[in-house]
Formats: sequence, C-alpha cells, structure tokens
Amino acid sequence: MNRKPLQSKKFIAYLIADFGWKVALFYILYQSKSKFDYYSFSVVLTLLIVSGFIQVGYILGQAALDKYTKTIETSLSNNLEKKESKNEN
Repeated sequence: MNRKPLQSKKFIAYLIADFGWKVALFYILYQSKSKFDYYSFSVVLTLLIVSGFIQVGYILGQAALDKYTKTIETSLSNNLEKKESKNEN
C-alpha cells in the first residue's frame, strides 16, 4: 500500500484527462481572444463544469476506495489476531 501516486495507473489516467481539459480550454481561449461570443462562452463553461465534475468524482472515488481498503485491512488484522489468540489457548 506504500505506492507513490505516479505508480498508479488510475492517477496517471486522471492526470492525462485533466491535462487534456486544460489544453482544450487554453486552445479555445487562445483562438477566441478578441471575439468571445455566446458559443465560445458556452463551450468554455461546459469544459470548466465537466472538468470540475471529473476532479471531484476522482477525489471522492479515491477517498471511498481508501476507506474501503482500510476497513478490510483492519478487519483482516483483527481476524488474524483472534485466530492467533485461539491457537495459543
């Protein structure tokens, strides 16, 4: 469980996706620097909202996964301690 974040395939996929949204957003803003019409505004707003949902979803998913794995680890260690104490008696 002592892995670095860059060793996780999910984290790298998240970074690539997040970087992709940032590049798309920068490209749209750069292309429409003087003529920021309704269409450009709606696309930029959509990119921002979707990027935010992806970030929040990833963070909440990782938090839930961490909580689940911690619960399982605790449960397994408690079961092993109980078995060892029964074997000693």
